[in-house]
Amino acid sequence: MNEKDIGVDYSVLHQIDSPANRLIRDSIWGKENDIGQQSFITPRYLDALIERCGINESTYLYDVGTGVGGPAIYIANQTGCSVAGVDVAEVGIEMAGKLAKASNLRSKTEFHLADAMNAPFEDDTFDVAISLNVMNVFEDKVGLFKEVLRVLKPGGIWAFLSGTFDMPDDPEINRKMARGYLIPQYYDSLPSYRRMLKEAGFEIDEIIEYVSDFRVQNKKWGDAYKKHYDVIVEEQGKENTDYHIEYFDTYLSLIDEGKAANHLLISRKP
Repeated sequence: MNEKDIGVDYSVLHQIDSPANRLIRDSIWGKENDIGQQSFITPRYLDALIERCGINESTYLYDVGTGVGGPAIYIANQTGCSVAGVDVAEVGIEMAGKLAKASNLRSKTEFHLADAMNAPFEDDTFDVAISLNVMNVFEDKVGLFKEVLRVLKPGGIWAFLSGTFDMPDDPEINRKMARGYLIPQYYDSLPSYRRMLKEAGFEIDEIIEYVSDFRVQNKKWGDAYKKHYDVIVEEQGKENTDYHIEYFDTYLSLIDEGKAANHLLISRKP
């Protein structure tokens, strides 16, 4: 995949991003796989998501935690669907709007500065809802799931990709994992997700685990921070930079110990 093939001008991301972030993104994805994601996903994940959820030009898609809108815009470009994304970060929503405009997809996309716990949409609005590696920032996941259920049409699909954890009873490991990307994290196991989805009223269709690619992407994040350490320290400070290196190293250890994974959970509103 490249910018010419997909017709989306992702260069706006590199014009707005800070110098340190540009170096990090290039180390992790390179220009060919950088679609504005702030997670472990690649276009391969999104292509599989499109197929499994049956997203097409008639789909109205809801993106929970849309970030800078890159993945949502990628899906809109690939399928012709309409997308509404929400995020609590003003800079993300601003960047999403610029990216959509640069990509000539303004008519297909809308981005709202809003909390997904209180979505600015009517009941039974969307055909499909997605979320990509942001679920761990939500403490009340049952409450979030119920809100997603509310805005989905009957029979609508809820598909989210999330890290899943069997966290050891170790205060030091919990400290190291407490605030990935400098945001407080609330980790849950796969059995917990199953229970919470059912409690919220969803019927689970399938669960897919990403293994080797997930480890590769995770390691790339840690390696990028180490490779560009001095530049990142200058921009983000030594404490935050050191914490991120510690965070990704710990995350990688949990993956290798079988205590952390990345799952795509696909469920449906009855």
